[in-house]
Amino acid sequence: MVLHGDGLSLLIYPDSLAKLAKFKQANASEEMAAKIDGLKSQGVNFQVCGNTVRGRKVELENDLYDVESGDVVPSGVAELSHLQAQGYTYIKP
Repeated sequence: MVLHGDGLSLLIYPDSLAKLAKFKQANASEEMAAKIDGLKSQGVNFQVCGNTVRGRKVELENDLYDVESGDVVPSGVAELSHLQAQGYTYIKP
C-alpha cells in the first residue's frame, strides 16, 4: 500500500493533527492501529511518500503510526508507477 498526499492521514495520530495544518483528518486511532497491525501481519506493506512527509512537515517518529525510515519511498506517485509496471493495480478510494 502506497500512501501519499491526503492518503497519509490514515497513519497520522489524532494528537498530531493540530500541528499538521495541511491535513484535514488524522485516522491513526487505537481502533485503526489494530486494523493496520492486522493487515501488516498478513503481509501488507505500508509505504509512505517522502515528498509528502517533507512537504507537509510530518515527523516519522512523532506523527505517524508504526512508520520507520525504511517505509519511506522518495515519491509515492513514482512508486505507484513502478508497481503498476510490475502488474499491480492502482485503486483509489
